[in-house]
Amino acid sequence: MGERLHSKEFTSELFDANWGRFDRYAGYVRSIHYDQALGFRGRRGLLSNRTLAYMFLHRPNFESSMFPKLASVKWTVEDTDGFTQLLLFLVPTITTLRISCRGFLEDDCIKVLKTLAPRNIHLTELRIAMRMHTQAFLDGLADVFEVQRGLIRVGVPHYSASQRVVATLATLPSLEQYELWGFVEYQHPLEIGMDFDWELQGFTTLKTFALFTPLNDAAKVMSRPHQPHLNDFTLISREFLEHAQLRNLCSSLSALQPSLTVLYLSLYSGTVGPDPSSQTIPFDLIRPLLMCTSLQELCIRSDMALEYKDEDIASMASAWPSLGILSLCADPVSDVRFATGQPLQSVGSFTQYFRALRELSLYVNALDIQAILGVFARSRLSVLDFGTSPIPTKSAVASDLSRARYMTSLLVPHAKIKSERSNGHKRFLETSLAAKEEYARRERFWSKFAAEVYEILSGATDPARETLGHRAEVQCPDRSRVKPQPSYE
Repeated sequence: MGERLHSKEFTSELFDANWGRFDRYAGYVRSIHYDQALGFRGRRGLLSNRTLAYMFLHRPNFESSMFPKLASVKWTVEDTDGFTQLLLFLVPTITTLRISCRGFLEDDCIKVLKTLAPRNIHLTELRIAMRMHTQAFLDGLADVFEVQRGLIRVGVPHYSASQRVVATLATLPSLEQYELWGFVEYQHPLEIGMDFDWELQGFTTLKTFALFTPLNDAAKVMSRPHQPHLNDFTLISREFLEHAQLRNLCSSLSALQPSLTVLYLSLYSGTVGPDPSSQTIPFDLIRPLLMCTSLQELCIRSDMALEYKDEDIASMASAWPSLGILSLCADPVSDVRFATGQPLQSVGSFTQYFRALRELSLYVNALDIQAILGVFARSRLSVLDFGTSPIPTKSAVASDLSRARYMTSLLVPHAKIKSERSNGHKRFLETSLAAKEEYARRERFWSKFAAEVYEILSGATDPARETLGHRAEVQCPDRSRVKPQPSYE
């Protein structure tokens, strides 16, 4: 029966002996991932809905749990049948429940919430991704939070921040992570009842907070009194970036020091002016963040490139001595005719000033190459991402070979050079076919560049390698990210 369980259907009726073997194996199951469009995800195949129904209807000792040590359930549904099957797995042993609904199944969703509230289930993590925003849904959420007092991590739709839901969450004694998720086609939160007249002060144990909302609303929440232990903040915003809004947000975030250690801002709107070279973010807008002196990870992604000078790099390094991961608008929108960004040798400035920096993502133009053969600097840099940076222009001063040699002096062994667009850039920006082709061309160039660096480091002799005093390896672009982006992006 072991083999047949991984097929879509059973080939024959199961006998008691088969069920005995099944129970022995089922005792090892700790997590279940179900996608209604596919079935159960297993190593050898997928279980169909029919097979699942057969198991529950014909299994002896049906009064006992089919998976006695089940702790985690991830469930993606498209219709009522999918929700009905989920109810069978809401057993007392589960501590993690993640539900994602692709359709608008409000009645079924509310039924699941009502089931969670009275059951003898003690969840520590609950994540719900749905497009329901009625009062009945909000009441159902609040009822669950009133019962599930042991929750540590909560992820719910961005429109669920009603007064009652937030007030109930604030009383959870162990809540450490609160994420408000959104969708691509989301409406403005105020149009669907989201209420920002609340503050984080009551969340006495909260460490991680994520918002999917316009900048003004985020600044409104973050400007109010907050609990002093918040160390990880994420903001996803999809409206046109006004400079004043960004300045206000950064000023509000500066009040989180000294506790803030991780900051992630994804500010793609998909709308830019006709001249991308003028669509930039002055460094002064984010200067208030220099007050957050405990930062260890900072990622800013936007339609616009960030403007900064060498002295700004020095200021950032001085303010953030423990920063290990830094991403500064590495994949802005850029027309194929323009090549804005920082000079390639600015990478050397980062490695010189930031002594703890391990991962760097930035947008370069590589046009100013006069100092590219400067002094080699030691660093801890292990990941270098050029985002959507344009292809460097050829010059008699700096050839592709000299650029590659320059990079070898800045990397540690087994480092990675890559070039890729973030999920936010791919999903929320409407780009022309010509622009997409240009992005692909740039990625191919940087992939080739990474291969050239690898070849130099693998050679017998090279000035950069001798300066480093150690062997290094540079890999071609992979799909990893500077900071893992939230799944709701």
